[in-house]
Amino acid sequence: MDLSQFMQSLRARRKAFVLVFAAVVVAAIAVAMVVPKKYVATATIIVDARDEQTMSPTRMSPRERAGYIHTQVDLVQSGRVAQQVVRNLKLAQQPGMREAFEADTGGMGSIEHWIATALLDKLKVDASASNIVVITHSSSDPRMAAAVANGFAKAYLDIALELRTEPTREAANWFQDQLKGLRSRVNEAQSKLVGFQKQKGILATSERADVEAARLGEISTQLLAARNAVYEAESRHQEALQALSRGTPEAIPAALTDAYLNAVRTDLGRAEARLEESSAVLGPNHPVYRRTVAEAQGLREKLAAETKKLVAGLGSTLQQSRKRVQDLEAAMKRQEAHILALRDHQAELSVMTRDVDNSQRAYEAVLARYQINLIDSRATQTNVAMLTPAIEPITHAHPKVGLISALSVLVGALLAAGVVYILETLDRRVRSRSDLESRLAVPSLGILSRWQPSGGRLLPAPLRAARALPQPW
Repeated sequence: MDLSQFMQSLRARRKAFVLVFAAVVVAAIAVAMVVPKKYVATATIIVDARDEQTMSPTRMSPRERAGYIHTQVDLVQSGRVAQQVVRNLKLAQQPGMREAFEADTGGMGSIEHWIATALLDKLKVDASASNIVVITHSSSDPRMAAAVANGFAKAYLDIALELRTEPTREAANWFQDQLKGLRSRVNEAQSKLVGFQKQKGILATSERADVEAARLGEISTQLLAARNAVYEAESRHQEALQALSRGTPEAIPAALTDAYLNAVRTDLGRAEARLEESSAVLGPNHPVYRRTVAEAQGLREKLAAETKKLVAGLGSTLQQSRKRVQDLEAAMKRQEAHILALRDHQAELSVMTRDVDNSQRAYEAVLARYQINLIDSRATQTNVAMLTPAIEPITHAHPKVGLISALSVLVGALLAAGVVYILETLDRRVRSRSDLESRLAVPSLGILSRWQPSGGRLLPAPLRAARALPQPW
């Protein structure tokens, strides 16, 4: 069937077309008038990536911000927010709600969850490319639609704030417990360090080490000088002993510089000079000569005794010098041992100091985190805020009578045309010259046009005559 044949079928079956078309349009308009009206209320929320009440602000990339916005949309549509709306609006206490819940679920489950699920079915949350989140809710009651939309917005703001402050509050409590142990460790390490310093008498480690090193250097210098003194004392003593063994005490260098020995030696020279004079004048038995001999002998004995004392003094000086060297060597060993012990103490002290520093740094780090979480846990707002609350809609959003009417006209026309096509297919008739030629497979000789009388009437009864005449194709 081509288009011209279909148009002829429509013209021939126009009553069926009009009937179906009218039925569809009337039915659609009737349904639109009978269907309960639905009102839609809209509330908008602005979501900002910045948070002015946080101690650790973060910057989001565009991709992270898009994910954050979608997360907030999912949070608005979560069961926790819906149940909070049910509790805030006290929907479970409304008349008839308990009966409807028991009739639908048989009393199984929670009525708050059942109401929240029903609210979510009529909720729509959308977020465009901007930071605006649109919350819409539909209901047969315009006041209920606005109340539920605003309830979802308020519950979302409350839960967003709770989700922000609750983890930081728990973290602050945990950090506070950790601070107690760290504070004890710091105090213990400091007490241990102070006790060790008091026990070892360490006040300033660096200055103490410098003083002890300087003292060791001074002892070393004194030891070197004492050893040199020993060498000199041994040399003088050996020379004195050799001079005594040779019988030339005057060759002792120390005797040459000794004033008393020089005075005795001078007196001995004078006595010997008098003795020579007396021996030349007086005889050996002369009292003067004998007195002079006795005087000279006494001076010689005195000189020998003093020389021996001088040699003994050199020996005593040598012994004292050696004793001094031994004392200084012992002092040097004690000082070296003291410095080694001090180094050991410094090593232990360094370990204790590092323990104190590490404990202090750990305590300060945890204290900083505790303060940050404590401040964040006391936040009174988040980075989301109500932009425009929902207001009670004046006109209903569903059903849309104008749109339904326009669609019913289109659908009715298509459906009526389909019915005509089906009827024509089931009851095929010859309605044109082409139909006749296609069915009989013979050419037609001509076409009779619709007869129209000209002038006067040829028949007295036009209606009967018209019925008698053959119908044109």
